[in-house]
Amino acid sequence: MKTKLKNVTAIGAVALAACVYFGCTKDASKPTTSTVTNSVKKNSSLAAIGQSAFSLWGTCTDKPYDISGSNGVCVPVGGTSCGASDVLGAQQPNGSGQDATGLQFYGCFKGGSNAPDGSNEEAVFVTDDVTNWTGHEMGFVETLSDHTLKAYLQGNGNYYTQVLTSNDNGYHTFKCQCESGDHSKVDFYLDGTYKFTMQNAGSSYWNNYDYFVGTTHRTSSSWSSSGQQIEMYNMTTY
Repeated sequence: MKTKLKNVTAIGAVALAACVYFGCTKDASKPTTSTVTNSVKKNSSLAAIGQSAFSLWGTCTDKPYDISGSNGVCVPVGGTSCGASDVLGAQQPNGSGQDATGLQFYGCFKGGSNAPDGSNEEAVFVTDDVTNWTGHEMGFVETLSDHTLKAYLQGNGNYYTQVLTSNDNGYHTFKCQCESGDHSKVDFYLDGTYKFTMQNAGSSYWNNYDYFVGTTHRTSSSWSSSGQQIEMYNMTTY
């Protein structure tokens, strides 16, 4: 990510708890019209990722947790007790990923606009590098200085974003998927509706060995992040 997890190379032990079920249906691929169909992409099958697949860790006292009664995971934004640096993550551990061309989950980015700058953020993505965090990534990032959710691509030293929603704490189905005809392009969807395509020329997001990650970053102190968090349910990869 733009805010890298350089100081988090040792993965915490998986913290298991029970978890609330929110239904999520499979999104179809980008159609030639506004109607979503199943016929466009070849890589349409989903692989579910359960709670037990995630390592839940934090660099200070706060930690992500399984949501009781569901298959979901919550990743809160760290509080002020640890000062200006607090990173939390729900992450598939190194060596326990899967070949993937995209991700999908049902959930929310509960944010705000009171952080001093956009390096305070929430993100859900797949990445092929959970050691240095400089690899190929595709997913969604919420900046907590302006309550704006963006689609993003990272890879080969590039970082691109495009605004998806603003001031939205609601629950949605989020999906991004690499195009089968051009592996540098990724299509983004919200609630089953195609939104736009992003490209990182010279990069490939097709069938990389990827890890599913949800993370929050506090990079500055003296602002309240109470209630700000990611919730992820029905996590899947393509």
